[in-house]
Amino acid sequence: MTLQLKVPKMACSACANTIAQAVKTLDPAAAVEADLKTKLVNIQTVKPESEVKFAIASAGYPVA
Repeated sequence: MTLQLKVPKMACSACANTIAQAVKTLDPAAAVEADLKTKLVNIQTVKPESEVKFAIASAGYPVA
């Protein structure tokens, strides 16, 4: 499943790395691609959207 999530607080590559790590902790096989300009994160994962959003929010980046 591919998710496209808006993460307004993502401002730099370190933010994107933190988000990617949070997702990969939940699903090590996930593919995470972040666009800092649009603040969109594309995630290919087998985990439910609610779990992915919770993992990202727990890392300090609430999903809009």
